[in-house]
Amino acid sequence: MMDKKTVLFLGASITQGMISSSYIKILRSRLGSKRYNFINHGVAGYESYNVMRKLEKAIKSSPDYVILLVGSNDVLSSLDPKLAELTRKLKKIPHDPSILHYRNNITSIIQQLKNGSDARIAIASLPVVGENLDSLENRTIAEYNTELKSIASNENVDYLPIFERQKKFLNQNNKGRGKDFINSQKLAYKSLFLHYLLFMSFDKISRRNGYLLLTDGIHQNSLGAKYIADEIEGFIRSG
Repeated sequence: MMDKKTVLFLGASITQGMISSSYIKILRSRLGSKRYNFINHGVAGYESYNVMRKLEKAIKSSPDYVILLVGSNDVLSSLDPKLAELTRKLKKIPHDPSILHYRNNITSIIQQLKNGSDARIAIASLPVVGENLDSLENRTIAEYNTELKSIASNENVDYLPIFERQKKFLNQNNKGRGKDFINSQKLAYKSLFLHYLLFMSFDKISRRNGYLLLTDGIHQNSLGAKYIADEIEGFIRSG
């Protein structure tokens, strides 16, 4: 009997899959639970610093594959001083948000994983935030993804082009001029209310809010999650 391979997922709410269509559930249905053990260490609200500080338990799972998808919250904090102040307090992050701190945190995560396991490691680029590709949010996401691609090259790990796949889709379907991200938690809370209390699907919520890939401007509907799952599936099957 073939031993199960362990796939470890590190990230925030998009990975956790409670307020976003779960790309891990898609992978489980495609790859099967008989051959793979899926361990989800996604925690809503996490930034790269939080993942870095919570790696010990994750590494003890002896993963064969590790998927790192974290940074959307880093980006949004860097663009919103009030959010940055709040997350510094709630998440006990000792530094202000910046792309330099992000790069250092991600590099530390990768190096700890390499030192503590024999896993194949992939860094996923950050998905779109809002669907206007020319927005400040998505221009900043693109800058952070450039850093991720550089880190992947320097550390000799895989880079999964999630943002690039979503960007191509949006350019083909609305010329990259979709609905902006609304910098408010109200839309996220409303989406949670509709999904968990009124049992509305994430895809229906997405359509109500005017998005093609997202539900509330940051979390994924089933199509957004599919693009993430596609890239991860290819990575796992290649090794």
